[in-house]
Amino acid sequence: MRKKCILLIFTLMIMFLPPGSALAYENVNISINGESRSFSPSAQLVGGRTMVPIRFIVEDKALQGQVSWEPTGSKVIIECQGKTFEFAIGSRRVVVNGVTSSMDVAPYIYNNRTFVPLRFIAENLGAVVGWRASSRQVTINFDQHERVFAYYYRNFDELKNNAGLFDDVAFRWFETNGNGDLFYEYDDDYAGRLAFAHSHGIKCHASVVFMDKAGLHQLLSNPANRTRLVNNLVTRVNKDGYDGVNIDFEFIPADDAGLFTTFLAELKSALGDKTLSAAVFARTSQDKWATGYDYDGIGKVADLVVVMAYDYSYTTSAAGPVAPLWWVREVTAYMTAHMPAAKILLGIPTYGYDWSPGLSTSTVTLSKLNSIKAKYQVNERFDTASMSPCYTYTDSNGNSHQIWLENQRSLQEKWNVAVENDLAGISFWRIGNGFTDLYNVIETNN
Repeated sequence: MRKKCILLIFTLMIMFLPPGSALAYENVNISINGESRSFSPSAQLVGGRTMVPIRFIVEDKALQGQVSWEPTGSKVIIECQGKTFEFAIGSRRVVVNGVTSSMDVAPYIYNNRTFVPLRFIAENLGAVVGWRASSRQVTINFDQHERVFAYYYRNFDELKNNAGLFDDVAFRWFETNGNGDLFYEYDDDYAGRLAFAHSHGIKCHASVVFMDKAGLHQLLSNPANRTRLVNNLVTRVNKDGYDGVNIDFEFIPADDAGLFTTFLAELKSALGDKTLSAAVFARTSQDKWATGYDYDGIGKVADLVVVMAYDYSYTTSAAGPVAPLWWVREVTAYMTAHMPAAKILLGIPTYGYDWSPGLSTSTVTLSKLNSIKAKYQVNERFDTASMSPCYTYTDSNGNSHQIWLENQRSLQEKWNVAVENDLAGISFWRIGNGFTDLYNVIETNN
């Protein structure tokens, strides 16, 4: 009888191992809230995911959760941080507070320990999980962390040099049309870019840009065209291994606001557990212009909402701050009244404008400002009303210029807005502008 019991236990252990898996021990260092942790058995690498004993993470002093086991159906229950997880050994299906989701790797039993995917459990408990390849360090931070969502645009060196500061990167590589066709926008090594980002723990999003008003109406008003785009996106996302889709549709006809929300809902349903984010124009309670965004509806459907809190002053307006702090606060107040704060990413500009009477207004980045400083005498002042820096100079033709661009002080103030309002984090346009002041703010605060 004893032999039969031993054989049964061994059989069950084999059954509960990942299908076709050859478990590989991963030599990693794990820290929680900045403190190193040791545990046994060691972490294992399965399907590119770090697996750890469940009690290691849940019963850690930072969480003090509880794990229980129901033999019937090999069911595991986690109660921690106000959340309840229910899952079965060998199944990727998991129920978190009544909502069914899916894990990348199914839990399994090894050496009498239940192993779970570290990132899935930790992130669902409110942690930010990071990976530093150079030191093979997994960092788990349950303290307040602002999510950093960046748009990539043709500057791989900047992405590489600051990889540890990004949680998400939206690659601006796709466009569509009124028929729902999907076009690859740029001749770039997207596969290499995605592989690099993923190797540094960055979630990658396929960003789709569409700014033609007539074409947007054609797309959104025709169910067949919406379906074509949804199918094209799902195919591309699954083929290339994206973690989500970012929709940047601008100048949507006001009458099509409901249709845009419908499209997002259709796309979200088709994406499954992939992340859906949507970029929207900034708005305050004082704005009276018709909008193509149903902010309440978008907030219900999308996982993340990028609020483009910039271009208060723009190329055809009078000279002034691109994102004055008082306006950013009003935008934030409006948005949090219409959608969950935990979904909002506060958009931050890494560019400004150079205004000169009688001349065309031009876009300014940090490198361009430095070039101007090298050529002309530039005066700088900090406008305390908008909490924005302003630069003035006179060019070789005698034309007076006024530049409004962010700096570390103005960016810190915007970061504080995100923190004070419990937003998901920040987003910025874009990687490629070489804006070191923003990276300094992120590194200092995160």
